[in-house]
Amino acid sequence: MNRALIFLLLFFLVACTKNSQVENHRILKIEDFEEIAITSEKHYFGEVVNPSNIGLAHDKLVISEAWRVPEEHPRMHLVNTSNWTYEKPKGKHGQGPLEITDAEVLHSSDSGNFWIYNMNRRKLAQFSILDSSLLATKDWKFPEPMMDLWFLEFGPSGHYLGVPREGTHKILEFDPSGKLIGKYGEFETLKERSDLTIFQVSLLEDGWFKGDPSIGLYVRACLRRDILEIFDYETKDFIRIEGPELAFPEFQYLESEFGGVMVYDRNVTYRYRDIAFSENYIFALYAGHGQLDYNKTGIMAEQIWVFDHKGKPLWNLKLDRSIIQILVNEKTNEIYGLTTDEDPGIAVFQIPGELL
Repeated sequence: MNRALIFLLLFFLVACTKNSQVENHRILKIEDFEEIAITSEKHYFGEVVNPSNIGLAHDKLVISEAWRVPEEHPRMHLVNTSNWTYEKPKGKHGQGPLEITDAEVLHSSDSGNFWIYNMNRRKLAQFSILDSSLLATKDWKFPEPMMDLWFLEFGPSGHYLGVPREGTHKILEFDPSGKLIGKYGEFETLKERSDLTIFQVSLLEDGWFKGDPSIGLYVRACLRRDILEIFDYETKDFIRIEGPELAFPEFQYLESEFGGVMVYDRNVTYRYRDIAFSENYIFALYAGHGQLDYNKTGIMAEQIWVFDHKGKPLWNLKLDRSIIQILVNEKTNEIYGLTTDEDPGIAVFQIPGELL
């Protein structure tokens, strides 16, 4: 009797482990999505020279300029999303205090201010929505432990979550002083390419890192492989989604004075281009085009794959125009996209009723 109970217990534990592994690793097929076509209205702003990034700061859309825009131009622009009028410029170019060289808008709960990550200077800067100054109201230069971060997001309790350009772990956590306090998700060797080191695997699976501290979810989305990884901060668990394309891109690994680098074929297909969150869903902008295609046609991404927070594929939103970044505004039930046409602007899509 005791042996039978032990056997049943072991069987139960093995079954639970297998189910957990299945839930945390999904192979995706395009047929898993239900297609919905959505159309957009475009807004263009002549004050914006060469937009490269968009962020949402309460009811304001923040449009960031590319780093190569002439230095006399502001780095950001605020747009009122209630009437789609241009409001004011922000961000004085420079390397001094309260100046920035580039800007990625971070999630913020303060109604009067917003934070940006100045990647080239490895610092954070806070800006006021209310004043007319180009300068930040305060900034914070990263201490040495954070200097290798490529992407950064706010974590709960004033902490920071980020990913390095290369490394052994997928996500690093730092306390408010910049001290490393956590490492999550070790990279593993690939059975299909056992010749690659852990550091080479981390370079091969690089891409975007986006998060929403209000729901405790963060996503790593690969640029050149069909891999999406959802990180739950509360449980510290990852959900890995692969496919529909499982083949490796053509690449060559080279050593340089700055470390290792992956060199890809000129027309390797881009995969995930951006991530956005809502209370119930994860929105993944998917490309399916390479750089040569983009140079000829101006088309980068025309579909948004929608998942639930556990990574279950739900809908494929087919877009009427190409975009390169997305935001979700749940207050207005709209999706914003940075267009890739000759005069880039903001495309506004209504979220379909099926998602509401």
